Amino acid sequence: MDIKLINDLINCLKRIIQESPTFHLPERGLYEKLELKSTEFQFIVDVNRRGRKKPKFSLQLRSKGNKDYTLLRLDILGPDHPNPEGDFPYSGEIIPCPHLHIAHPEYGDSIAYPLNNEYAKIYLTDEHLEDLVLILKEFLKLCNVGNIEDIKYEYQAELI
Repeated sequence: MDIKLINDLINCLKRIIQESPTFHLPERGLYEKLELKSTEFQFIVDVNRRGRKKPKFSLQLRSKGNKDYTLLRLDILGPDHPNPEGDFPYSGEIIPCPHLHIAHPEYGDSIAYPLNNEYAKIYLTDEHLEDLVLILKEFLKLCNVGNIEDIKYEYQAELI
C-alpha cells in the first residue's frame, strides 16, 4: 500500500455506523469491533482485550477493503516493541508500551512510536490511561471519526 493511500485512509472523515446507540467495550479476554464508514471506504476498529499471558488492550483501525493491513494500532497494555532498522524516526529502538503503530509502505505496522509526540499525535496522560472509554474516544479522534459523541460507551468497572 502506498503512502498516499495510507494517509487518505487514515485521514478521511469517518462516522460510526451501528444499529445500537451503545457500544459495550469487551471484558478482559474478549474482542469487539466498531464499524466505520467514509464517503468512499468502510473500516473496522478492533477493540481487543484478548491476551494470552496477561491482560491486553489494543485498538486497531483497518480498511474493510484490505482487512489484513493495519493502518493504526494503539497498544495500551502489552509488551515493549522493538522497531526494525531503517530510515524512519525511532529506527532500531525499543518502544515501551503504551505506543502507537502507524502503517508504513515498506514496514507495514511494524513501526511503533511513543505516545505524546509529533509522530503519534495522540496525547494521553496517566489519568487518561486509566479510562478505557476515554482512550477509545481519543483513538477515534485520531482516526478522524466525526460522530464519536453520538454513541454511548459502556464497560465493566474492572477492566485493567
